Amino acid sequence: MSNGLYAAVLLARDGFSAANVLESTFLPVSDRIVGFGASVFLSPAFASAELADPRPDINSRIIASVHTGRSVVATYDEVARGNAGEGVDLLVLAGTWRDAILSEQENQEARTHLAYGFVQKHAGYRIRRIFSEVAAQPERDFVGHSIEYRLFAEFPESGRALFLMTEESVQGIHGSLGNVLFKRYKPVLHLRDSDQQLLLAALGGATDLELANGIGVTLSAVKARWRSTSARIGETMPELVADLDDHEGRGMQKRHRVLDYVRNHLEELRPYDWKQRIAGREAGADLYWSSSTAESLPISERVFRAK
Repeated sequence: MSNGLYAAVLLARDGFSAANVLESTFLPVSDRIVGFGASVFLSPAFASAELADPRPDINSRIIASVHTGRSVVATYDEVARGNAGEGVDLLVLAGTWRDAILSEQENQEARTHLAYGFVQKHAGYRIRRIFSEVAAQPERDFVGHSIEYRLFAEFPESGRALFLMTEESVQGIHGSLGNVLFKRYKPVLHLRDSDQQLLLAALGGATDLELANGIGVTLSAVKARWRSTSARIGETMPELVADLDDHEGRGMQKRHRVLDYVRNHLEELRPYDWKQRIAGREAGADLYWSSSTAESLPISERVFRAK
């Protein structure tokens, strides 16, 4: 295995990364994958250093850092602190589609679906800045014509350019994807890691047995987690887990109410440093961020999330 490929595998396995694969069912099997997007959260120190001294090939530096064991990908704790503090920095590692084999309408659809998938995977994080370095002309045109990204640095010798999206750059663009990403609502449920893991797995509609297999615990352990999570939620939002009527299905009623809530409040399922949040509140600060939903498009999507 080559060094670059090995580093990419480590990045997907260990880092805070996400990827979207677009697949068309109307094309031959060999051509069905028509688009790919990937992103990664950056350590605050690395992100600030890149802005202070912008250079081309930021993606290469990130992958090289993983390979050498000095990763600049944000850790769980850094993401938790960012969500409770100044925010997290996000880099678009890739956002590409097969321009040559798609019609104009399909190209537009692929770009829209990649953008929707990007928002879907990052809803609920308190995003501070989004980095995107582009080189190929279609991607450069797509980002360059965006009213949300701003050109931060250009590198004529390599044909690359670095774009930046911030809360300031999306202000006033109502209904845009960037505006959705930079809205902020505070989590209130105080969920533990085990609660978040269960609810994230359950959002896809899995049964308890499927949850047990996916999480890697016994069926009885899953049922115990549901009880524990329900009790935890009841401490802050008792109406979500209250018995509305007395029948055998009331447990499922509770689950559906909880899942409906967290599906529209993904901030509840993201890493969060509650100690920092309390300190900030005592100092007079209040922090918010939000999630969003959107309709699916005809090109099917397969989403992979690194654990």
